[in-house]
Amino acid sequence: MNLDLSCPQCERIDWVQSVPAAMSEGTHAGHSTGVHTGIGFSSDGLVPVIGTSSHEFSHSSALARSLAWRPTLPAGGRHALLGLVLSLFFVVMLAASCVAFAQDPPQGNSFQVLVSLIGLFLFPILLAIPIYALISGAFKRARRQARVHAGSSRAYGLWQNAYYCHRCGTVFWPLPAAPGVPHRVALTPNQFRWHVWSAGGYAKL
Repeated sequence: MNLDLSCPQCERIDWVQSVPAAMSEGTHAGHSTGVHTGIGFSSDGLVPVIGTSSHEFSHSSALARSLAWRPTLPAGGRHALLGLVLSLFFVVMLAASCVAFAQDPPQGNSFQVLVSLIGLFLFPILLAIPIYALISGAFKRARRQARVHAGSSRAYGLWQNAYYCHRCGTVFWPLPAAPGVPHRVALTPNQFRWHVWSAGGYAKL
């Protein structure tokens, strides 16, 4: 089969590049090392302190981000850990409030009892709000990541067969790639990404 890699819009091939290659050129990763100096205190007085730090970095161009075959989702591990730590404080505070209520039940009329109960359990109630927000947010992120992971192979198979024309700024598939996906049609990066992410099942995330 004769593979026509010319751009369907400008009908030229000199600035046409595979999408994986175009994305790779726009993605740079590495690490940097820095030296830090300062003054420290010891039993002998002031002493010079020298230390080093290493930092990993990754940078993607606007083109590379527009051609991504899956979204970059923030991890929910830190939120879940923070929610777990706050949950421990919540349990301790709730237990302390219950013990205080059992040892010294509020007295007076119903309004005074209500005010006492609110004051006694106010901190655990207020603490429950950020705990719920953190844990529910972590679960939502985990569900989104699971959905992206499940469909990544389908999206990647479609993505890797596409070509990008640097002259026109369009993407196309030279051959039929999947049912419902146009070939030999110039698409904007957004349209291309929608087809790829739809194949993975996460276009509406």
